[in-house]
Amino acid sequence: MSDTKEAIAGLMAVALPMWVRAQDDNDRELRNNRLDLRDLEDQLRACCNHGANIRSKLPVNQDFGVGLALSNPKAAVPELIPTTSSVTRPAIGDDAALDYKWPPRTGTYTANGAVSEIGEITRLALALLFQENRAWIEGFTLSSAPSPLVTTQVFNAARALSTVISSLNLSRSEYVSAWSQLFNAGLQAIGTPTIGSLNAANNVASVASIGGATFTNRAMRVRITASGSGLINASTDVATVTFSKAYSAVPAIVGSNGLQAVNVTTQGFSIQLSNAIAPGTSGDFSIVVGV
Repeated sequence: MSDTKEAIAGLMAVALPMWVRAQDDNDRELRNNRLDLRDLEDQLRACCNHGANIRSKLPVNQDFGVGLALSNPKAAVPELIPTTSSVTRPAIGDDAALDYKWPPRTGTYTANGAVSEIGEITRLALALLFQENRAWIEGFTLSSAPSPLVTTQVFNAARALSTVISSLNLSRSEYVSAWSQLFNAGLQAIGTPTIGSLNAANNVASVASIGGATFTNRAMRVRITASGSGLINASTDVATVTFSKAYSAVPAIVGSNGLQAVNVTTQGFSIQLSNAIAPGTSGDFSIVVGV
């Protein structure tokens, strides 16, 4: 064999194992890459098929997210001349009451998640972020965790309210009137009236509430005492009663033992008697006020 052939054979003997090792390294890296890609594909498939991810794509969940997004404040964009228009709060109209369904009507979305039509829950999420609803929900909370007995009371009260309301057929104005009467009556029941303008010319010594008896704007027990100088005449003003809070309408007033209410207004009334009270004596009377 010539020297050239021997040199080439020597180079081949050295290069061939190196090439084989390099090829093995390349094959190993390719195999590892394929394994990595397969693992990544399995992880991506597991992520896409995860229950939380699938549920987040349900229209009803997307509806809620759209409602929250509508309440998100828009970032200010730098401008040479800033706009003076502000974002106005959308109004939820009366027609919303006709849109409640079960299951809720869901919105429609494109393949990339763009909104084609909003659903019921979008309106709900938007309404939850209105100031009055946040104030009501947060204000309804207690300062500490309630006991099971308390939560049962809250549940029963709410269920009873819905039970009563569902049995009625009232208009909005009738509900406004009912709520107004409820709160006004409550305020009147805790208010304390004032007795004044005692008619000394009619020998009135005193008109006072009876200790331990009811004395509110809605019901009261009073004791009328005549002076020793003469009797309290019938059909003559005795004293005036002024309500601590005016009624929304002129109330009806009923008295016992011949007591009569005259000159009745939303602010108060005057007391007269059907029967005279003898000098130095007194009489007890009940008064009921209502609208």
